Amino acid sequence: MLYFSELKGKQVITDTGVKIGKLTDLVFLAADQPIITKIVVDTPRGEPLTIPSSHIKTLIPPITVTSDITEDSLSQNELYITKNLLDHQIIDITGNKVVRVNDVVIQERPTLLIAGVDIGFLGILRWFGIDETVGKILRNLGIVVTSRFLSWTDFQPLELTRGKVVLKKEQHKLDNLMPEDLADHLEQMTAENVLHVLSLLPEDRAAHVIENLNITFQSSLFAKFTAKRSAKILTRIDPDEAVDILLTLTETKRGQILLLLPEEKQIELNRLLTLSTTPIGNLITSEYLTVSPEDTVRKVLTKIKDQTRHFSALSYVYVLNKAGQLTGVVNLHELLLQPSDTLLYRFMTPSVVVIHLETPVEIAVKKMLKYKVEALPVIDSKKMIIGIVTFDDLAETLLKKL
Repeated sequence: MLYFSELKGKQVITDTGVKIGKLTDLVFLAADQPIITKIVVDTPRGEPLTIPSSHIKTLIPPITVTSDITEDSLSQNELYITKNLLDHQIIDITGNKVVRVNDVVIQERPTLLIAGVDIGFLGILRWFGIDETVGKILRNLGIVVTSRFLSWTDFQPLELTRGKVVLKKEQHKLDNLMPEDLADHLEQMTAENVLHVLSLLPEDRAAHVIENLNITFQSSLFAKFTAKRSAKILTRIDPDEAVDILLTLTETKRGQILLLLPEEKQIELNRLLTLSTTPIGNLITSEYLTVSPEDTVRKVLTKIKDQTRHFSALSYVYVLNKAGQLTGVVNLHELLLQPSDTLLYRFMTPSVVVIHLETPVEIAVKKMLKYKVEALPVIDSKKMIIGIVTFDDLAETLLKKL
C-alpha cells in the first residue's frame, strides 16, 4: 500500500533515467473499482503532462515510466485525486459531523487503484513526514494513534463528480444534520442520488432540505417529481422559493401543480406569479467577469486589470465549466486573500445563488437580502449566464413603484 502523500511532489523519470518532472496528481476512474488511469506530471517548462498508467513501471519513488510515453486527456468518467477527493469533506459514520479526506491510499498490485482514504490525524502528519515520529512520542505517553481508514466500498463514487463524497452507510442518519448543512452536501451529488437520499427523509424534513438547495438543483428535482409530489412539497416551503421553482417548469406542469394546491396557497402563488412579468431583462448588465476553475489567482487578477477597466463596479468573479455553465463564484475579498498560485476550484463557492429572466424583482431583492449578496447572476435553462443584476438597480426599480 502507498499513500498519495508519499507520491505527490516526487520525481518522475523514464526507465532510461531521463527526468520528466514531479508528480502532482493521479487520475482515477469514478466507478465501483477506482482504477488509476493516468498520472499528472509538472514538467520543468511548467506545463502539466498527463501520462496513461500503462506507461507506469513503478509508483514507488523515484516514480518510473517507460521512455516511449504518450500524452492523454481525461475521459468524462475520470477524476483527479487532488481536485475531486483529497481535502474534501465526507459525512462521518456517526452521522452528525463532517470530516476531511486527509490522505488517499493507493494499491499498486495486482491492479493500480484507490483502496480507500485516511480521515485520521496521521493522514495530516504524513504530509509533513512526521507521522512516525509523532506516533512514537504519543505511544511513549500511552496514547495510541492509528490511521482512520475508510474502504472505497463505503463510498458513493458518483458523488465525486462535484467534489465531495458521502458514505453509503450514513444515509439513514442524515436527519441528524441541519437542513441547511444537509442541502450543502446534497448539492455535491448527482440529481439521481439526491432523490435517493430525500426518499429516506420524512416529507416535512425533505421539504425543508429542498428549500435550502440552489435553484438549479430544485429545478432538476421538480422536473422529475410528479405533479402530486411537487404540490405536497410546495405547500411546505416559503412562497418566494416556491414561485422561483414554478418559473423553471413548463407552463403545463406548473398549471397541474397549482391545481393540486390548497386554495389559499394557490391564490398566494398565483399572485406572486403575476409579478413574474417584471422585466428582469431590462436590469441586466454585461459588466461581469467569467473565468475557468483551473485559472490561478494571479491569472484572474490579470484578467480583472485587463478586462474590467470600464466597469462601474466588480464584486464577484463567476466560474464557468468547459461547457460554459455557471459552476461557482468568488468574491473579490476572498480572491485577494489567496496565494497567487492557488487554483480557483480550491476555494470557489459552488452553490451560486441565481435568478432567471422570469424571476420577479421583489423575489430577486429578497434573495439578495437573504444571502447578503450585492449582485445576482441571471442564467438560462442550460445554466448559461446571461448577465447580472445589481442591488442598486433592483432597489431603484422598486422605489419607482412606490
